[in-house]
Amino acid sequence: MAVVAHRDRWSAEGPPTGSRPVSHGLRRLGLGAFFVSIAVNAALGIYALLAPDFGETQGKVLGTSLCVTAAVLLALACEPAWERRLLGPVPPAGALLGALGFALAIAGIWAEPDSDAWGRAMGSVLVLAAGCAAASLLVLSRLAPRHEWALRSTLALLALGSVLVGVAPWLGDDPSEWYLRGMGIVLIALAAFAVTVPVLHWIDRGVVRDVMDTARSGVAFCPYCGKELAGEIGAPLECGRCGRAFRVTSTSVDLT
Repeated sequence: MAVVAHRDRWSAEGPPTGSRPVSHGLRRLGLGAFFVSIAVNAALGIYALLAPDFGETQGKVLGTSLCVTAAVLLALACEPAWERRLLGPVPPAGALLGALGFALAIAGIWAEPDSDAWGRAMGSVLVLAAGCAAASLLVLSRLAPRHEWALRSTLALLALGSVLVGVAPWLGDDPSEWYLRGMGIVLIALAAFAVTVPVLHWIDRGVVRDVMDTARSGVAFCPYCGKELAGEIGAPLECGRCGRAFRVTSTSVDLT
């Protein structure tokens, strides 16, 4: 596979060969399930408005379809980072946890279990899945080296906040006041950083363009994940962020 360096983007020539952990067939299957569930939700919603006898069974079918839609959305949110091999096991874990969490939700809709542990387990799994999906989206940001600390801090706060929120249902109806305060502080800081990262991504767009402009005179960034690095034309390189190996020639990048 060869990737040619243009002024403002990288374009691939030829089909990818083993570079995507999520196959094209699985992606098409996920998109198909998403659009089918959207159509089912719309049809059932219209039926609920037009038919006065919309019963419990129809409501369960609608809830099931909504759960399937949400699970596919979580998987699609994790897919770009998974494809680029960013954050290691976090993106695939997010997709799997989302599927597990909404499977528990679907089982709860139909079986209606009396156990509180079922709902707590479902909530904890879904919180962790949402955290993994959010991290998978945030890591796609391209920041200048001087701003990378903001992304690392955001990911750390996201991990801590997901754990704190996921554990909270298991602490009973009256958790410690200090636990709740600490969780609130973490979530407020997380919100502030999570809003800052996309803004820094927009601010640093000029730096990314400059990196692209210097690509012909030297290796300035990883063609997989966009991390800035320094290297010579023709020398084999390995990215310290995603672990991919490649070699840049005068006109193309040989991906290994």
